[in-house]
Amino acid sequence: MISQSNSSKYLWTATLLGIVALSPVAVAQTAVVDEVIVTTTRSDSLRIDNAGNIATIDPSETVNLFPVEMLNRAPGVHIHRGSGQEHLTAIRSPVLVGGAGAGSFLYLEDGIPMRAPGFANVNALMDAMPQAEGSVEVVRGPGSALYGSNAVHGLVNFISAPLDEAGTSADFAYGSYGRHAVSLKSAQDHGQYMTRLALDLNGETEGYRASQSFGQQKARFEAAWQDGSTGYRLSVAHMNLNQETAGYAQSYEDEDVARANSDPNAFRDASATRLYVRITSDLTDGATLTLTPYLRSNDMDFRMHFLPGDPLEQNGHDSYGVQTSYARNAEWVSYIAGLDVEFTEGELSEVQTSPNVFGTKYPTGTHYDFDVEAQVIAPYVHAVWSLSETTDITTGLRWEITDYEYTNNATNSNTVAQGVLGDFLFRPADRSDDFSDISPKLGVVHRLADNRRIFANWASAARAPQVTDLYRLRDSNRTDGVAPNVSAIDSETLDSLEIGYRAVYPGLSYEATAFMMQKENYHFRDAGDNYVANGETDHMGIELSVDWMLARDWSIASQLTYAQHEYAFDNNVTGANSAETITDGNTVDGAPETLANTRLRFKYNERTHINVDWEHVGSYFMDASNSTEYDGHNIFAISADLILSGQSRLSLRIDNLFDEEYAKRADKWFGNDRYFPGEGQRFMARLSHDF
Repeated sequence: MISQSNSSKYLWTATLLGIVALSPVAVAQTAVVDEVIVTTTRSDSLRIDNAGNIATIDPSETVNLFPVEMLNRAPGVHIHRGSGQEHLTAIRSPVLVGGAGAGSFLYLEDGIPMRAPGFANVNALMDAMPQAEGSVEVVRGPGSALYGSNAVHGLVNFISAPLDEAGTSADFAYGSYGRHAVSLKSAQDHGQYMTRLALDLNGETEGYRASQSFGQQKARFEAAWQDGSTGYRLSVAHMNLNQETAGYAQSYEDEDVARANSDPNAFRDASATRLYVRITSDLTDGATLTLTPYLRSNDMDFRMHFLPGDPLEQNGHDSYGVQTSYARNAEWVSYIAGLDVEFTEGELSEVQTSPNVFGTKYPTGTHYDFDVEAQVIAPYVHAVWSLSETTDITTGLRWEITDYEYTNNATNSNTVAQGVLGDFLFRPADRSDDFSDISPKLGVVHRLADNRRIFANWASAARAPQVTDLYRLRDSNRTDGVAPNVSAIDSETLDSLEIGYRAVYPGLSYEATAFMMQKENYHFRDAGDNYVANGETDHMGIELSVDWMLARDWSIASQLTYAQHEYAFDNNVTGANSAETITDGNTVDGAPETLANTRLRFKYNERTHINVDWEHVGSYFMDASNSTEYDGHNIFAISADLILSGQSRLSLRIDNLFDEEYAKRADKWFGNDRYFPGEGQRFMARLSHDF
């Protein structure tokens, strides 16, 4: 393991600054320009004219062992990275866990969900392959009518680079804790068609904490060709992850405790495969018809280190579907109408081999074992109307019908059972559940000048419950011997209003946005590990994004967020955790009021770029009753990019420059404080070469 002594820390810093000072090479300073986006309309459009917020990220700017660190550069985004590839997401929200964390955010690859809507994973970024993408777009709050379930608090779209130029490139990276990455990309022009192959091997061999490591392999093959007026694009992607996980620690300030691992047997093994063919045909009437059939398959085994008893969960699902859209541009309206259809077969089991914990609340034996067949049918329409030369109106409507066919493979138990099931685990009998959700959208963009816009956006988003919300139930409060009523669980809904102002000048772009949101039927587990299906929360805040050329050689990019997230209902927790009862008006735990991410960029000479990064996370409550608070943290990093030749570039980075003690995540569980400790000062070196 890389030494964490003070001498080595200062040596890394001095070495980096020394290389910068002696380097004879340069990185070109680029002016701020408007960006082309695709997520909100599924076609190229200028960001300045978007009726709502959207942030774009260039994945080539960082070594993406952890996509979390890249996404945290967007305003309103706060993702807690746990052990290895584990993480918990917040986008205009508190950090959400369980089904809420999995189901509130939609992760896309070229506009196609990487997981089935009812089978999402809270660690969804482990499936992504940013190294193979051209850009990443983040929408905060509900997505447009083009996207359905899970695009509630936000969506992330990983967008492929155009396949129109041959070339080969390689990246090699190495850093602290045995972290390493090898990425290869090769695009070939075969005359009638183009192909591109991307490979990525990354991992850590030692880890910051004891018995922590991971190895991950990713591959993606793409092909594109044209046949008359019809274009085709094929993509096949695969991911494999083998991870030795470090669980929560009871302290992040005591280094011995922080770097220990109280659960050395925890692990996560996962694989994911995705395939799609996009067929785009230009019709004689000027419209475009797009058909995108796709397949996906996911499997995962992992030790649930965050639950008493450390049960083993095995889950997976296989899906096939098709996205269909008809798009046309007229003089006064541009519209897209389409139909999304998807079928999924999934399974989940949870087995505890350790002795009973807390009496029989977490008993030895099979907790759950079930299959679910799901189908989703969603017609939609999205239109942009030109009311005048200066004002556009965006309208959208999506109707999503979800059907679940659930089969219990273990003993049915509609009542509280003792022994095998324990005191508060429930297995519903075989059943069918249907959900019908309508999501309307309305936005307006008004052009104040060529480079300035004011916009407003109202949206109502909905998501059907995750299958774990419906069929993996716990409730320690029930004393009447009756299980929770699955039929009473409804779709989660969120109403959102945002108003914003954006401008793009030579050397300066900025956007300011204010938002208000109300959520109902919030599905989550409270401090007693009881399932709550009728929660309500309120969210409001202000986000500011600025990219400014301060001088010829200096520029700054900054994202600032001030937000309040509050419970809007009461929820009593009985027993040992009664102190963590939710009261209407309490701040939602895991929700800092202030977030900031700032990068100061300096062109040292004609061949060297230096970046200084500041990440600020404000204080936040660790429990729903607001009794315990994490103080927040400020972390700094320094990096340098050096072009060694016309084809080679060297990047050096030191994170946590001042070796601060901090927590990547802090919360309370069963009355105890627990943390994912932040890592000490660390470095990463990256060599890139274009052949």
